[in-house]
Parts: sequence; C-alpha cells; structure tokens
Amino acid sequence: MLGLGLATTGCKKKKEEPAGGSTGTMAGSAAGSDTAMGSGAMGSAGSAAEPAKEATKNGADLVAKYMECVGQLNAGKLDEFKGNCIASEYKGHQADGPEVVGADALIEMFKANRVAFPDMKLEPQMVLLNGRNVFGVHLMTGTHQGPMKTPMGEVPATNKKVGVLFFHRLAINEENRATEEWAYMDPGTMMGQLGLVPKEVQMRAAIEKGMEGAPVIVVAADDDKEKANLELVKKANAAFAGKKSAEYMAFYTNDAVESDQAGDKDAVGKKDIEAGAKMFLAAFPDLKMESQGEFAAGDYVVVLGTFAGTNTGPLGPMKATKKPVQGQYAEIIHVKDGKIAKVWRFRNGMAMAAQLGLLGDAPKGDAPKGDAPKADPKMEKKGG
Repeated sequence: MLGLGLATTGCKKKKEEPAGGSTGTMAGSAAGSDTAMGSGAMGSAGSAAEPAKEATKNGADLVAKYMECVGQLNAGKLDEFKGNCIASEYKGHQADGPEVVGADALIEMFKANRVAFPDMKLEPQMVLLNGRNVFGVHLMTGTHQGPMKTPMGEVPATNKKVGVLFFHRLAINEENRATEEWAYMDPGTMMGQLGLVPKEVQMRAAIEKGMEGAPVIVVAADDDKEKANLELVKKANAAFAGKKSAEYMAFYTNDAVESDQAGDKDAVGKKDIEAGAKMFLAAFPDLKMESQGEFAAGDYVVVLGTFAGTNTGPLGPMKATKKPVQGQYAEIIHVKDGKIAKVWRFRNGMAMAAQLGLLGDAPKGDAPKGDAPKADPKMEKKGG
C-alpha cells in the first residue's frame, strides 16, 4: 500500500516526536512531471497473479502491513507490491498536479522513476494511523543519473543529489490494500536541488539525514486527549483565518517551529512564525482556507485543506502580482502540553509560483476539485 510515495523497511516503533529540526517534503513528480518522482520506483514488474484475500488488519497489525509494503517497494519486488498492497481501483492525487489511475499506471511510474534516480531511497520519518487512514512523512534521497521526463521536456542527468520530505495519506480497504492516495510535495524544491532554478532563488538544501528518532509511529486511540488536540488546532486555524494574529500565536509554545517544506528554511520561535503569518496575510488579504479533513493520533493532528486568494500585497521582496492563486496543503501539528510545538507543512510551492506568473509557461497545476481528501464514510476519522 504505497503509491505516489513511500519509504524503507519497517523500523522500531517510537512514541516521542523526533528531536531534530524538520528538514527538507509529498510524493510527486519534479516540475509537476507525470513521472511522479516521489514514488521512488524500484525494479520492474510483470503480470501478477490475482491477490489472495486476507483478513482485515487494524492498529499495529495494519502499520506492520504498511511497513511490509514499503519493504517490497524498496526491494524492487513490484509484483508482490502490486498484488499485496495496491487495490486494482487505486487512484492517486498529487497536490495541484496530475492524477494516477490504476495499479498498472502506478507501477509504470515506479519503473520510470528508476531510470532517472536509480539509487532512489525512501525512509519513513513519521507514520500515523487513524482508522483505515495512514498518514506518512518520508525522506526521499537519490542521485539524478538518468533522463527525467517532465511536461516541459526531458531533463538530462545532472548527477546532483536530492533530499526532500513528502507527505501522503492512504485510504486502506478491508483487504488491507490502498484504494486512494493524496500526496503533497514541492517539486520546485527538488528542481532547486538539481540546479534547475536560478541561483538567486533560495531553496531548501538537499537533506542527507532524517529526523532524530525516526520513525515516529502512533496509532490513534480516539480518546479525550486527541479530541482536545483537535479542538485546539481548529481554534488556532480559525484565529488565523480571522486574521487575529495575537490570538493565533497564543496557541504556540515560545520555542515553536514551523517547517514549510516549500520554503527555504524553518521559522523558529513565535516571533519568526508570527512575522511569516503577517506577511502572508498581507500578501493575500482575501485569503480563504477550507479544511478537507482533520485527524488526530496521539500528540499529533493532521489537517488537509485548500486555500485561495489574490496577491494584492508584497510577498517578502516580491511585489504584488494581482494574480489569484489556489491550492492544496497538508499539515502535521505536534501538540505539547496544550500548545502547538511544531508544524510541518506540505504544499506545491512550484504550482503556486506558476499561478503568480513567476515561471513563464511552466505548468500551473490543477485547481482543487471535488476529489479533495475528504473522509470516506467507510474510513471515518477518529477524534473529531
């Protein structure tokens, strides 16, 4: 069960948050490519036998199945991966990017990935389970040693290394196979690491090492603590949407960290985070944000949503473009002692830059549609 993005073999279970700072993001393709680089293609696959039905797994057993599938993917056992982990009706969504329909199409993407990045490696940093929803953060590293297909043409090998974090949500059926996936990553960050953007544009450097203590693995308990964490995050987001800066920042710890994976670096401390929030709201004064789902697991809350607004104010050194933007985002929020201690944000910054007219004729990404990641009634979230 891994589609547009996944990770390495199973690791020891942890309950605490990684101590290290967030580094590097969503499985997806560089430059919005239909090659879906975040998929980490490894090996090749022929026609697989009809998969045998297996008993429904839950909790730790379902996490173990997820890790088993990760191992199959990274070992290049694509026949086994396809049969054991992906439902035939699989559908994958890349935030503000193309979709992948069907298990066969997914496997072909994996094969194409290996051509461009033959040493691709995926490492799980965080795995959260809520009902039959798996939420994963993974570190993807590799060296661009082969031609990479993109909507703007084929990019020859740069021999440069990439290292990014991506996030995805998987909906798992009763036979423990992924039926749908939503993946979030900034292709622009990867393109910057490959040296394919102007040098004056600051991008997050390639990550070589994952979070300390990774992977953090948490299974939702659907208890009062998780419900309280959900309410805390909802109130904080409402304050942000209402442009109530002081109220919004009151929900954060003094040493909080906000790690937007489409940004060049983390915001550390309330002062830094508040400055970034004020700048963004001033750049998009008509900003509207809509939650598509909130999920709790232990001390973590996952928020999936969409945003839209018009750039009528300066965004840092960039002058107002007067252009509208819309997109999708995912956040993982770590709550500590009733306050927000850390936020990991995943979005397609390259698609947003294109909508602002900063990338010429580069693909501008798809507008959020009706298939945004709302909860499936059969895979209902817990704690909300």
